[in-house]
Amino acid sequence: MATFLDMGMLEYFNIIFYFLFLFVLVFAVMQATKFPTENKNLSAILAFLIAVLVIFSSSTRDIISIITPTFVVIIFFLFFILLIYRFMGANDADVRSIMGSEGGTRTFLLIIILIIILSTLGKTFFSGTAETTENGEMNISGKNSEVGTKGEDALVGTLTHPKLLGLVLILIIGAFAMTFISREAQQIIMK
Repeated sequence: MATFLDMGMLEYFNIIFYFLFLFVLVFAVMQATKFPTENKNLSAILAFLIAVLVIFSSSTRDIISIITPTFVVIIFFLFFILLIYRFMGANDADVRSIMGSEGGTRTFLLIIILIIILSTLGKTFFSGTAETTENGEMNISGKNSEVGTKGEDALVGTLTHPKLLGLVLILIIGAFAMTFISREAQQIIMK
């Protein structure tokens, strides 16, 4: 039965929504960063071309369809958290100090965004069907997935792989070494 609330027909227009979303996003980033040029017409043409090129890839459409609702929910909650701060009497300077680099909120949000992006990439590129052979081995058909079985399992398998964990450990040790070496150099210069 057809109703006014039936959204099934909108599925046929998804590609137009993807195109508009990408065009607006790329154009806004180009205008905010003034990266290629300050000319709005050239930025609009470049954003149009990038959006047209990206929407022809089915994997990027899958990424956009998975990641967009998650970011909308995050932005929705952030908006209401900021609204609650404002209702409790905080001014703009207080909100900036909380959301700035001093409070660590920006780092926390960046980590959450990175986790969302990685899990979306895992769902998109590492999903496939897992089949068990007669020997009990797992064969994965569909998309390429070397470490995990499929979907989120592939992401978890990749993130817990010993080579990746060793690389992360080496990077952490290197970051601490650079921090302590530069701190000692600053103390020597201050004396």
